[in-house]
Amino acid sequence: MDYITLPRTDLIQSIMALFSPLAPTVLTGDEAMDKKTWQFEYPQIIVQMPLKRDTPQYKLVQTGTYSVQIDFYWNADQKGSFMDALDKAEILLPHLKLKKYSCDYQSGSLVSPQPQVDTTTSTKLLHGVIAADFLINEI
Repeated sequence: MDYITLPRTDLIQSIMALFSPLAPTVLTGDEAMDKKTWQFEYPQIIVQMPLKRDTPQYKLVQTGTYSVQIDFYWNADQKGSFMDALDKAEILLPHLKLKKYSCDYQSGSLVSPQPQVDTTTSTKLLHGVIAADFLINEI
């Protein structure tokens, strides 16, 4: 059986490809939690598993609404680089194109709260989050 790319997989892979120039390490949420693949290298971007919230059906198409969250981790002494990466990500994300599926950024859904200092690790980190919704034509 041939490997079939599903909308959620296409969304994750496309975001990872889009953001790979911003940081040396771009992982999925699963990879970040797996002791075999996690890394302590920073800067680091983690693309969480998209949440599918709605699937309205129209005459010829089924459209899913997917919410995605991306976490950004940078060393605290690299604040300028961190803020530049967040700004670039906020500009790039609404223009995301998927490889297989038709995808539209849901206007006004991008949220990027104030970055926080993360002191739960041995290295002092800056933690930023970007979240957005996308409409993906599944059929």
